[in-house]
Amino acid sequence: MNVKEQLEAFINIAAADIKSHLSTTQKNILFISFYPSYRSQYGDLIKELSKHYNVITIVDRILGDDFEKSAHHNVLFPWRIIENGEVFYLNTHIDGIDIIITADQTAYDDGRIDRTFLSQNAKRIYLPHRLTYACGESSKSFDYIIVPSKSAMQSFKKALKDSSIKLLPCGYPQLDKAINQYRYQSSNTITYSPTLRDINPTRNADQNLYAGFDSNIIEWILQNTSYNITYRAHPFNFAGNHRFYQLLKAKWMQNPRIIFDESQNYDFFNTSDFLLTDWSSTSFLFSYTTLRPCIFYMPHPLDSTQYTIKDKTAKNFKQLQAIFESINFKQEKKFYQHLRETNIYYPRKSSEAILESLEDILKGRL
Repeated sequence: MNVKEQLEAFINIAAADIKSHLSTTQKNILFISFYPSYRSQYGDLIKELSKHYNVITIVDRILGDDFEKSAHHNVLFPWRIIENGEVFYLNTHIDGIDIIITADQTAYDDGRIDRTFLSQNAKRIYLPHRLTYACGESSKSFDYIIVPSKSAMQSFKKALKDSSIKLLPCGYPQLDKAINQYRYQSSNTITYSPTLRDINPTRNADQNLYAGFDSNIIEWILQNTSYNITYRAHPFNFAGNHRFYQLLKAKWMQNPRIIFDESQNYDFFNTSDFLLTDWSSTSFLFSYTTLRPCIFYMPHPLDSTQYTIKDKTAKNFKQLQAIFESINFKQEKKFYQHLRETNIYYPRKSSEAILESLEDILKGRL
């Protein structure tokens, strides 16, 4: 049996597995997650929806985590298989699926995951991984987008002004769960969390550049402050054990003031006095959860201001030092409390808002 025949046999088995879990008395909702780093986006949403619908999670690897355990069933059905350097894309059509929800930006590889993936007629909903502005808006694979905040709504409307995709102001399940689990523990710690380092693995110059950039920041913090440091690379970088990350760990792993955090959760929120990043979208999730500031170190700032807060952005270490010295945590708490109350849709009640929208979709009212 050649590779294509093996994959066809696997598709048939996996499709049969999904079909066996479909309900004939309840609506069937599938959650698709092919990137483990996005599983936390759902917060407690899957658990809540499982009280009302038959819910199945679809994954490309079995991790036995809360994401998989929250649904009634979990099925392995990857969107692609790479064998001997050749890429094979998997797909099938399964009747009886009512809604498909994903936090992944679908339409990978020119639409090989599109609105036909696993179902040709299910309604498709995107749950974005950014709290305060649009992402995934270029995809044409969705019927609906769950919008977390008023600022994100403005961003989506601008990006989708000629699109038929419907925007649902429902809040952000990940934020709700993060708030409910937040318990601050003073540890005199900065979390440094740079965004994804998209590096060509064949270029040592790129590897050394990023390792050197982050190492320079770590060294400056150690020499100029009394803070401990939690270094939290983007999940794609530490999951792939990228070379620049190996270099950083080799240099700093033994330093008693540094921790390399490779967890998929947000426990580090509890022990962070504040967050330091370049323009990671985690910044707003952190500040809206903890009501503590995120500081942006960007020697070469982006043109767009949506990623940063102006008075918390430093272009050099002198400016960074000034921001460190001027932080007023009481004022920051009031500032982010106001933002959370005025910008986020349905804070702490996003699951209820999403459930209401799903009912409208299933009954043809939306």
